[in-house]
Amino acid sequence: MDTNERLLHATQLAARKLASAGNFDQVLRDVLGICIEAVGAYGGTIYLHDPAKKRLLFHHVFPETVWERLPFREIPDDAGVAGQAWQTRQTIISKFDENSEETRRQISDATGVVVTTMITVPLMMADEPPIGVVQLINKKEGVFNDSDAAVLDTVASVSTLAYLNSRLVEESARASSLLGMGKVGHDIGNLAASLFANISFVEITLSGMKDEFIENEMALGYVESLASMLTELQASVDRIVGYSRLISDLSAGRELRPNMQLAPMAETIQTAAAYLESEGRKNCVALRYEIDKGAPATHHDELYIFRIVQNLVGNAIKAVKETLPEDWQDQFAEEDEAIFGEVVVSYHFVDGKHVIEVKDSGPGMPVDVAERILAGNARSQWDKGSGSGWGTKIVLELATTHEGNVSIDSSPGKGATFRVEFPHRP
Repeated sequence: MDTNERLLHATQLAARKLASAGNFDQVLRDVLGICIEAVGAYGGTIYLHDPAKKRLLFHHVFPETVWERLPFREIPDDAGVAGQAWQTRQTIISKFDENSEETRRQISDATGVVVTTMITVPLMMADEPPIGVVQLINKKEGVFNDSDAAVLDTVASVSTLAYLNSRLVEESARASSLLGMGKVGHDIGNLAASLFANISFVEITLSGMKDEFIENEMALGYVESLASMLTELQASVDRIVGYSRLISDLSAGRELRPNMQLAPMAETIQTAAAYLESEGRKNCVALRYEIDKGAPATHHDELYIFRIVQNLVGNAIKAVKETLPEDWQDQFAEEDEAIFGEVVVSYHFVDGKHVIEVKDSGPGMPVDVAERILAGNARSQWDKGSGSGWGTKIVLELATTHEGNVSIDSSPGKGATFRVEFPHRP
């Protein structure tokens, strides 16, 4: 097979892959591999553009072993040859000597890969702004030429079309999901309002019973116990009503309206996590707590903090479940305390900040996945616990209303820690 036939074959293969259904991220990885093989390159990189940051983010790197040695994972969108290709929307073929530009020299020093030849292609369709850049390095035989550029331009166009289409499909699915959530939230709100009316009637009844049993200590004790349970029920109904409004606001795209009140957060955080203890036990996951009960009161919306903690803990339980061997639950089903992994919920007041952390013993994740989660662009990656990705996105939205910052510490095989930091509001 001569050069032109190999390049044509690569174009057809890439087009078929990108036209197929499936995870676009994986397809894009496959296409990078196809391009590298077709032009006989040693390796390559796909960058995707972040308009908000005005930066090019490393999305995939071949060989994959180079990823961990990269000195940085993003560059300004006008830096180096990649930035030049993105800005000019032109394919660039480069040949280098030892006197190379600084960014490329830094990467070469860190990874041990010395770049001598390179071809850089903007990911774009005609008359549209680029979404990123494909960059291949070190052709094994000779230098990159116009035939290489032609096939890569074609693959880049098909890749861009598939990427934009996948984003539209995903946004449409999420919009439909949110619309459904909004309708369900509205119905739940109506049902909760009816329940709230009944609770108010029971309160009046209990008050009358107290007066009747004022001299009967045993009966009065029962009434007071009922009153205490009713208070807990009322708090739960309040949360349901508040959450239904929150979902309605999110689904309608309305600005969120936190009800800020000065109060301690410790009890809210522990209570929110405690609601999921039974879910944890069902999946052989233990919940542990490290809660600073002495942290100062701060202005916050109790419902928002409650929801943030529940979403993070729920996701952490799913992550640990992912590492659970298939036969483990069946093997230890009879044991009440059969624990395979754990989730640690901590809360501390440090350096003038309120810090909530949810740490799990799950499979962890690479840096690029964590970055996509924090950008609000990731769906659930777990096979055993599917999700739409809206749980974490809601955490980001709610944290923003409190000027909070969300971060992730994780690496494959070492679990993950989700951290939310809030400024103190006395």
